[in-house]
Amino acid sequence: MVAVSHRTLVAAWLLGATLATSGVARAQTAPAQAPDDPVLQALIAEAWSHNPELHAVQSTIDAARVRVDAARGLPDPMVSMTWTNDGWAPSLGSMPMTTLGFMVSQSLPYSGKRQLRADLAAGEARQAEPPLARARLAIEAAVKRAYYSLLQARELQFLTAEQRTLWSEIEIVVRTRYAVGQGAQPDVLRAQVEVTRIDQRAIEQAAEAELRVAELNRLLARPIETPIETSARLVLRPLTDTVQDAIERARAINPELESVRRAVDTQRAALALARREFKPDFTIQGGYMNRGGLDAMWLAGIGINLPLNKKVRQAAVADAEIRSKGGAYAIEDIDLQLRYRTQERFTRARTAEKIVDLYDQGIVPQDRMTVEAAVANYQSGKVPFVSVLEAMTALYADRWTRVGLVADHARLRASIDEAGLESTPDMTTGTTPMAAAPGLGQAGGMSGK
Repeated sequence: MVAVSHRTLVAAWLLGATLATSGVARAQTAPAQAPDDPVLQALIAEAWSHNPELHAVQSTIDAARVRVDAARGLPDPMVSMTWTNDGWAPSLGSMPMTTLGFMVSQSLPYSGKRQLRADLAAGEARQAEPPLARARLAIEAAVKRAYYSLLQARELQFLTAEQRTLWSEIEIVVRTRYAVGQGAQPDVLRAQVEVTRIDQRAIEQAAEAELRVAELNRLLARPIETPIETSARLVLRPLTDTVQDAIERARAINPELESVRRAVDTQRAALALARREFKPDFTIQGGYMNRGGLDAMWLAGIGINLPLNKKVRQAAVADAEIRSKGGAYAIEDIDLQLRYRTQERFTRARTAEKIVDLYDQGIVPQDRMTVEAAVANYQSGKVPFVSVLEAMTALYADRWTRVGLVADHARLRASIDEAGLESTPDMTTGTTPMAAAPGLGQAGGMSGK
């Protein structure tokens, strides 16, 4: 009679714990379109304001803009002084051919060259702007990925704490049954091992959360140990547009495409300047010559720079033409890469959504029913207690995997918004095998009734 009542108590308790667990699972799978996280938006804004990489790129842009006015200016004038002496002994003032002269000369580029040089410098300055947009997008995506990884680590900490509480209570129950002769010693040892394994995972997730906080602080140029407080939870936010919408949006914001377009404009300016270099430049001169007590002399002159070295100028024209034509191919190449990367990320995100739905609608509920069946069969003495433990472990392993899928989906959304050409960072999906959850695949030789 004692054995039956105790077994019934254990079964009822396990069933209650299972139903509580399923309630948590259902709460996590509730469809929701979470609004923008204010903590995340504040982190991104702070990163944009303080990240040293952005300041370095901005400095490059400022320097390029300064060069525009310099390109429009005239070349520096040249001032020279000459002494012409008649005879060996100094004879200024006594010999008519002895002079002390001062000369000023100024080069004057052919009409339009100065403006073309300014246009070329302005084009180069505009080319320096897309790297700033890329740096902003990259930092925003890096902050998002680190933030979602932090939420993932904290979500797994919650899950691990919940699982540890459950296993600790199971250990007490199993130990009590063993004390009254209703259980087997391996069940007690197994329950103790599971608690220890969960402690290991708790340590790992605490370390992971600490590293993600450090990564965020690095991106924000904060002291590395600055805490990051947030009440946000990891929620699946399904994609709402089509892959073509995502591709068009990526085309609109991709800095590499804009950079090549601006490079083509710059090469056109370089081509116009190269063609104008076939025109001669001029030099004007003016001077004054002092002859001491004799009458002063002055002179004025004009010079012309003959562009006789046509091969150099023809090579410059050919170079600018080739670069200008090559820009069209570069645009096509970048567009193809961008389409592929966006398609890849979009497809992987959609796949994650489908798999999460499979976990919500099939796998986790089936795990719950498996636990309930294991509890019922354990109550009737048809299966050993280890069957209940395996069913519980499978439930938590699948919930653990689901958290990873949701985190992967969030990071993929960040990569889609980044519109980058680099390969998508490896996701954690699939790196947490079923055996990673405590106890799976290890209980086949255990026994207990």
